[in-house]
Amino acid sequence: MYQTFYDLARPPFPASPDPASLVIYGDLGTQLGELAGCLTSGQGIAVLTGPPGSGKTLCTLAMTRDLTSSLVGICLRTGQFNQSRELLKAILHGLGQPYRRQDDQDLRLAVADAILSLPSATKGVLLAVDEAHRLGLPVLEELRGLTNLDENGRPLVRLLLTGQCELEETLADPQLDGLYQRVRGQARLQPLTRAQSQDYLKSRIRFAGGDPDSVMTAEAIELLAIVCDGSPRCLNHLADSSLQLGARTATRPITRAEVLDALTESRQLPLRFIEPVRPGVDSTPPPTATGPVELTKTDDGFCAVEVGAGAGATDGSPVADTASKTDSVAWDLAATSSSEIDDEHPDPATEKTVDVTAFDVVLPEANAAHGNHDQPRPHMGLFSRLRRAASRSTDETTAD
Repeated sequence: MYQTFYDLARPPFPASPDPASLVIYGDLGTQLGELAGCLTSGQGIAVLTGPPGSGKTLCTLAMTRDLTSSLVGICLRTGQFNQSRELLKAILHGLGQPYRRQDDQDLRLAVADAILSLPSATKGVLLAVDEAHRLGLPVLEELRGLTNLDENGRPLVRLLLTGQCELEETLADPQLDGLYQRVRGQARLQPLTRAQSQDYLKSRIRFAGGDPDSVMTAEAIELLAIVCDGSPRCLNHLADSSLQLGARTATRPITRAEVLDALTESRQLPLRFIEPVRPGVDSTPPPTATGPVELTKTDDGFCAVEVGAGAGATDGSPVADTASKTDSVAWDLAATSSSEIDDEHPDPATEKTVDVTAFDVVLPEANAAHGNHDQPRPHMGLFSRLRRAASRSTDETTAD
């Protein structure tokens, strides 16, 4: 491991959540304080949600640790309870009671007896259920029933539900009105900003007993904050991989190069990182090609419309000049004479242009690779408009 090389007392970015390493950023302290007040007062259910990798489990463990001076803490780390009996067995296991019973009602009574028989100095049970978004409606309803346990008006079960953001939608189900109406504290973890991400990395290194300046350069910390897009899980993973690479190459402090190498290796994992901007590479997107609409004669005697033809000309040609004056130009097909349509190059003096917001486009033929697909057919609106223009021109000539 790299702890010795960087003079660290413990891993700064452990894979398993350590409540002692919780970093308070932004309004997280206020949010957790409101949830803690809801749980200690016993006034209702507390709900904590957030996107994957935002630190929900870490916050849950921290609250379970800090609020159990007068409460018995039970933290169920998984939401894989398909039936109520599985949940009740897990609670009995957390209370140190036998749970090998077959009947649901026996399990339910055993849980109630175990909670009611707690020492008088204990105010009750703090039941924290992580990954609660995986729970079905019957299991959630079973949890609501547990909150009914009380002693002389004092609730004995303080319930904390944590999970991904879809937990909020689940709780809003009309079938769970009895549970949702008891929610008194709710908080949602937000992604870290870039400044918060940099502070997070430095705080983690200090927690491990190291000096951030001697472990990572400012450029490396900034790059980590950019590519991880505010996800604490991604920050932990990429920072840990960067330190491992730095220790193998005896680089202290690590630089952008180690972070980029670690990022390249991490691309093989199902984690989402933002592509960093490479030095010396212009990231400005190319300009959108715009240009006039050209009419070309087809084999059936009508016209096809090609949009943006010649838009790439930048040598001062007429096409480039036209494109620089207007974003798009289209001929009014209904006002153009049939002679102008037949000519390969219509006379600019007689050419008429109007501002249009939509025009018909003839789709190109399918490529050979897609020969099995249905061949696209031209938009009939174009041909009908051409026929009307030709008919109007013929009527005017006959009238003269």
